Amino acid sequence: MGRLLQRYFDICLLRAGPQDLPASDFLLWLSGLGYFAAGMIMSVQNLDLARATLLVGLDIALLAVLLFVLLWSRTLLARYRQTLAALLGTGAILQVAVLPILSWQQAGLAEETIGAALMLASLLLWIWLLWDLLVIGHILRHTLSTRLPIGVLLALTYLFISYSVTRILFFPETH
Repeated sequence: MGRLLQRYFDICLLRAGPQDLPASDFLLWLSGLGYFAAGMIMSVQNLDLARATLLVGLDIALLAVLLFVLLWSRTLLARYRQTLAALLGTGAILQVAVLPILSWQQAGLAEETIGAALMLASLLLWIWLLWDLLVIGHILRHTLSTRLPIGVLLALTYLFISYSVTRILFFPETH
């Protein structure tokens, strides 16, 4: 299990790709469970349990469907399990990594002061977002045998779709 977790960290650090994971249904389910747990920890801070569960489930379903369509359109469905496991596993790690920064930012927002700490927390969130996009792009680059900028562009497209769906369904008062 430690070697597997290390492989996910290596993917997060752009030292490995999804092809370095076993093509295993068990690993896919385990990665999905980790992503679901991390997503729930993040979501229950802003939503009740039922809506948080629905949000995280929808996020996983959207990721799975968009990846399926992308791989199907390129006739690369054989890479689906490894790629989805890589996206879910690294997503879980990155969500856990950002939790302290989110807590720090929310504490600063609760104080209603705009100081250096809040600005630093916001900067760190932007850096985290860019890293998340880079990791997703890195995974997609390996999966599609393409260049990193194409993978990052696809990651941005996924992020835009996911954000739009989430905002419309779960935070309608903000648009």
